[in-house]
Amino acid sequence: MVMGEPSSRHPDDAIERDGPRAIYLQVAERLAAEVRYRHVPGDRLPPEPELAERFGVNRHTLRHAIDLLEVQGVLERRRGLGTFVLDPPLAYPLHAQARFSDNLAAAGRASTGRLLGAQCEPAEREVAQALKLAEGNTVWRLTTLREVEAAPVSVIEHWLPLGPFPGLAAAYQGGSLHALLTSRYGVQPVRRSTAIAATLPLAAVARQLRMAPQHPVLRLRTINYDTATGRPFEYAVSSIRADRLELVIDHEDIPHG
Repeated sequence: MVMGEPSSRHPDDAIERDGPRAIYLQVAERLAAEVRYRHVPGDRLPPEPELAERFGVNRHTLRHAIDLLEVQGVLERRRGLGTFVLDPPLAYPLHAQARFSDNLAAAGRASTGRLLGAQCEPAEREVAQALKLAEGNTVWRLTTLREVEAAPVSVIEHWLPLGPFPGLAAAYQGGSLHALLTSRYGVQPVRRSTAIAATLPLAAVARQLRMAPQHPVLRLRTINYDTATGRPFEYAVSSIRADRLELVIDHEDIPHG
């Protein structure tokens, strides 16, 4: 027996107490199987003391198992409410014409874009290089929150040149930013490049996404061009909950046969 673990266990508990595999990993596997066969997305799991007793482990081991399933996108803790079963990640096609609202609508899911902040600021080097501007030129910076059926999935920082978009901060109040840029300013957007990395979220981003700060996000750095002018019109940095969206990249240029 592992020191510190309760000696009693549920009759269906097949956990090997003296085996080579960590107990929390075995608990996570059995809890994931229980979620798969007995629960549907949105269900709330029994309280942690009850689960700990069921598996015959202490609370620390159970929390470790739930932490792992949170990272894997199976479960989500909600402060003051309990632990809930999550939907599987949504497939999000990433291609040259990809738009958040259109992609989710095609999947039959309701999505919203909410403006969190808008301001003008001098372009730092990374932004200036992406937008082909001189460093220090004034740019728009918009921060948006994207939600799918009221659940936050991404926080996006958008930088756009100031000159082509007069009154942008007042004009954009939510929804699809690209749809507004097309209808109001005539932009014909196309994604030119996307760099993807896994990183830990900033504290503010973790709060906005309602996630634990020790869980990683997908960080996308995207440069969008206006096909009408041939120039970049937007540099965006997205922090995406990896348990909510799964990026799908199509390689249409691969020869067939």
